[in-house]
Amino acid sequence: METNAFFNGPWTAYAAFAVVFVINFYFIYRGVTRGIEKLNKIALPIMFLIGLVLLGRVVTLGSPYPDKPDQNFINGLGFLWNPDFNALKDASVWLAAAGQMFFTLSVGMGSIMAYASYLRARDDVALSSLTANSTNEFFEVILAGSIVIPATFIFFGAMGAQEVAQGGSFNLGFVTMPLIFNQMQGGAFVGFLWFFLLFMAGITSSVSLIQPMITFLEDELKWTRQQSVVAIGVVSFLVTNFIIFTLARGSMDELDFWAGTLFPVLNAFLAIVLFAWFFGLKKGFREIDLGADLRVPRFFKFVFLVITPLSLLAILVTWIIQQGLPVLTLENASPENRITIWITRLILLTVMGILISFIILARKRGRFIKKEELR
Repeated sequence: METNAFFNGPWTAYAAFAVVFVINFYFIYRGVTRGIEKLNKIALPIMFLIGLVLLGRVVTLGSPYPDKPDQNFINGLGFLWNPDFNALKDASVWLAAAGQMFFTLSVGMGSIMAYASYLRARDDVALSSLTANSTNEFFEVILAGSIVIPATFIFFGAMGAQEVAQGGSFNLGFVTMPLIFNQMQGGAFVGFLWFFLLFMAGITSSVSLIQPMITFLEDELKWTRQQSVVAIGVVSFLVTNFIIFTLARGSMDELDFWAGTLFPVLNAFLAIVLFAWFFGLKKGFREIDLGADLRVPRFFKFVFLVITPLSLLAILVTWIIQQGLPVLTLENASPENRITIWITRLILLTVMGILISFIILARKRGRFIKKEELR
């Protein structure tokens, strides 16, 4: 990261990272009710209003190029929502879709279970889940998708939008969108709203990703809140600094694939198998129905027992057959990036090893509920 005519060095960006890092752990330290809940009560309405303003600006873009009248908002929506069924033959599409679904809903990484542990016995789990999932997907898929993809289509066309999308969400949000803002009237203000929206979305998401480990250390290992926050903060700071200073070497993409795409799908598969086959659907539905105004239809028992596990297993197996070996062996990685990528993998394995050792320690201390003790 060198200083040149277009980039004044990394330290301004690093200072911003440090501020955001401190904000994250400030809200984490304050706890679920006084910290995370208050943050979300403020941030979510602001995000919704900003999203509506940005959507309104994209809708009114019209067709900025007179010689390309087809590049407009309506056709951009068509590009977004008209499916290409040939893509369903590619296992990576299924894996990316499943990974995005589980990542955005925090299903495959423990956040939902961490927050659920704070519920009272008669809280309406079914209605709360439906509300949270529907609201989240409206924000991320419908609202954000209707802003980003049509705007990209309007300025770059169908082929350009496809190329941009293949560059990943980071490239789309932080590289392509600024180029678009630079070409539209009032782009500076719109760009400010966009990045403030990303900031709020990032803060509200990251605190939820940190909370599961804090909850585990407090509940299972009986650490204090301060000890838990300091320990996780130090590890997070070290790992994040490595990612920042090796960003150009592919560390972020590697971490995003394993932690943000593959592992959430694998974890969700293990979770649904444990819930449906070991915990027991009868006990599970009894807990779901307790205090519920909304009863989950009983055909979901078959979904939990058969359809979901088999679907996830099929996605994982097909991906392994089609692309597993090239990904594992870094067949498509550039030679100069391979050392960094292997170090990133080693860091992931080290963190996983520490987490597993903590789980074993908690089990030895008798912190886990035995199956026969469950209601």
